[in-house]
Amino acid sequence: MPRSCKECGLEFDNKNIHDAHWKKCVKTVSFVSHTGQEVTVDRHANGTFLCYCSHPKCPKEVGFATVDALGKHMKNLKTTWLGPEKKASAEGRAESSGQTPALEIDIGNPQMSAGTIHTPKMPAGMVQDETMRSPSLTGHDDASMKSPQAGIEACKEEVAMASPNSPSPRSPMAMQVQSLMSLVPPPPHDSQVPQAEPSSAEGVESHLIHHPYLDGLNMMVNVELRFLICQLCEEGIAPTAGRAHLVNKHAELLPMFDQDRFDSITMQLQVATSLPNIVGPRSRVHGLAVFDAMACDSCTVVYTKQKKMRAHHGSKHGDLPIPQHWRSCKAQRMKPEGAGTVRQLWEVATQARAGEDSRERALADKLLGELEEQLKTVRVPKDNRLVSPWLLTTRWHEWARWLRKPTEELRAMVALPRPSLPEEEHYKTLVETIELYFEEAVTMIDSTDELVLQRLNSPDPVKGISNTPFHRHQHDGTLKKYMHPVICFITMLLRDLWMIPDANMVILKLDDMLQEPAPEQSHILAQLHAMLLKVWTTPWSKSKYHIVPDPTESCLALLTLNRDGSFKSTKEVTTLIAKFEYCMRLTFLREIRARASAGDIEVDEEAACDALQPWFTEKNYSTFARLRSLQHRASAISFSTMALPSIWWTDTEAWSTLSFKGNHVAFTDVCKIFKDVEEALVATWENKVLKGLELRADYEQVVDDPSNKDVGYSFLFDPRNSCFQDRACLVRAVVRGHGPFANFLVQREDELVWNRAALRGWLQDYAELQKLLLMRAEMLSGAPSRGTELTAMLYRNTQARDTRNLMVFGKHVTLLGQYSKMSALTCQDKLIPHALDALTGDILIQNLALARPFAEI
Repeated sequence: MPRSCKECGLEFDNKNIHDAHWKKCVKTVSFVSHTGQEVTVDRHANGTFLCYCSHPKCPKEVGFATVDALGKHMKNLKTTWLGPEKKASAEGRAESSGQTPALEIDIGNPQMSAGTIHTPKMPAGMVQDETMRSPSLTGHDDASMKSPQAGIEACKEEVAMASPNSPSPRSPMAMQVQSLMSLVPPPPHDSQVPQAEPSSAEGVESHLIHHPYLDGLNMMVNVELRFLICQLCEEGIAPTAGRAHLVNKHAELLPMFDQDRFDSITMQLQVATSLPNIVGPRSRVHGLAVFDAMACDSCTVVYTKQKKMRAHHGSKHGDLPIPQHWRSCKAQRMKPEGAGTVRQLWEVATQARAGEDSRERALADKLLGELEEQLKTVRVPKDNRLVSPWLLTTRWHEWARWLRKPTEELRAMVALPRPSLPEEEHYKTLVETIELYFEEAVTMIDSTDELVLQRLNSPDPVKGISNTPFHRHQHDGTLKKYMHPVICFITMLLRDLWMIPDANMVILKLDDMLQEPAPEQSHILAQLHAMLLKVWTTPWSKSKYHIVPDPTESCLALLTLNRDGSFKSTKEVTTLIAKFEYCMRLTFLREIRARASAGDIEVDEEAACDALQPWFTEKNYSTFARLRSLQHRASAISFSTMALPSIWWTDTEAWSTLSFKGNHVAFTDVCKIFKDVEEALVATWENKVLKGLELRADYEQVVDDPSNKDVGYSFLFDPRNSCFQDRACLVRAVVRGHGPFANFLVQREDELVWNRAALRGWLQDYAELQKLLLMRAEMLSGAPSRGTELTAMLYRNTQARDTRNLMVFGKHVTLLGQYSKMSALTCQDKLIPHALDALTGDILIQNLALARPFAEI
């Protein structure tokens, strides 16, 4: 749809062109600086924004192309906004008071020290003046410095204005001071006056080269390594990728870009042709962003996410124990995206604190090392008030302490099988065997009597038999997640003999079968079933020396043990218990079917269920009953315990900033995310899916019947919506080879053949469009849905589900969520509407009306 500029009234068909024009056309722009100061700046006649901040070198003759660059400039220099009037008055006061930066002069020492020239001694009776300072440079930042003699002459002219107590320039005292200046011996002709010590802001700028033309493009040059840097993105740019960077991230600056001038300036500034390959630890590379990161103690690798650091440690240092925590550090990288080493982080070395002795550091490291050794085992406080209610009722921390093993060794007992180790080489097929065991049990559900399944799904017979039978999960991948703790449990039994004399023989027999060269699969499955049935049909009794006698509960306790010796919260424990319960029911289902099919006419499924019922119901001396008891207690604690907030508003007036898990979040940043996603969505639809073709299904009002249950019905196929009847527009454009679609169909020997590479590329772009649509629906359509709910939606009725997920209520395009994580348990759906914003709803309709028919071919 056409968009008009609010400043000049021009109309544009493309949103990106309109936005780029508006940013250049708008006369006055307001923004919030890094200090929270609201800044309003007018565009200069040359088209840029001049900076009137507190820095003495501002304003420059060439301003900034965008207010983002201006704000970045103020943040780097740590300055505040003064404005043209205050800036002019401040400079006037400085001139009237003589407060100008200067060099000091020493007439008694002809050899000037670096950066200083000492003040001449005043004659007796003369009032001692303040330190004389040279006038600050005006104009361009890159203005050449005056010659030494010129610098001294400038000092002569300004010495009388050095302080409020200085005499008049025409007084005898002033003439006497000027005559003293004549005593200064001129330095050699080829020498240079050393620069004064820069301030903190100037120190940062001294590491960077600014050029008026590059400043207009928000670029600068690193002095040390001679490479280009984007001031807004704080990332490196290769000279050959300068225009591409503007196209991808700063399209509004493209009109100012001249390739020949850009190449000439980069060559003049001796910019490297490629980005440098930097390896840390090293000092900070000025201009690049600095991140909070963690460093590997065994190598120089640095990551910002703990998950990646764990994966690195496991792949590169698998023979070493995983540290309790990694060393915090600062890190930099050349670019956030790209191939090769440009994305690789390196550590930024920090200087030692002043006055810190190496012996003091060694002593501190030794004490911290001793503390680290203490944390490698589970600690048991003597005061029960320091123990959580969950551990008080389970006593798992006491049991872990009683084992007298390091935490890492306890966690290794319930780790997944590791066939790479010599002692576990024969476990390489164990995971596949366990998965096959439970998958076969799931297939038995369809042929089992419904009453038996209802009894299996009734943990408390006192409350009656549940009407919902025991059933498989709706998602195929859920079963593998449920099997994970049971795989760890079986591996734990095989690794170490527990105090279960009756079951140890069964466990040893399974271990021996796994070590055979070519074991029979059916025999291993039968032995695995015998071992699980033996463990789960044995009553376990506590004693003085066995706080946790049940091996299943022992495995559960170890699975909840963290690396630092603590235990997971009750919210995380309930998930593990539910997985154990589901797999235990599958095992008892196998046993029921095995007894019913054994050939004994007196034993059917009902009789077998009666015999095994005490082992899969509550209020019995069984493993299942123990897990159910723990589940009830964990659920009660989770529901009654108030969770601490993860969000804390730091701005309680405008509610614009908050702290999320310790990270500062500004509402303006969130809005920028929405804006960037919107621009990416429009660009993907117009340039990648339609490839520039002006195709559109025009509509004013969409007719939809939410109560229609017919198979295939949708508002797109409602005959009253004539605007959607022609859904082959894009298909015809592809067949006719319009525009960029010319290479989708190629002729081979009088036959049209699809270009599969072009089709695959288009489908990848189309998948990107679907991802952006779902992302917008997730972020801007009320309470967010779970990912499994968002990706299981239909835009028309089907034979298996007569209620579609896409509907139009009045002028609102709505996603009607039905599937939820409770659907598998309750066998019921919930209707959760999510109204889309105007842009997302329109592109979704255009997508289904134009692009989806071609994608479905």
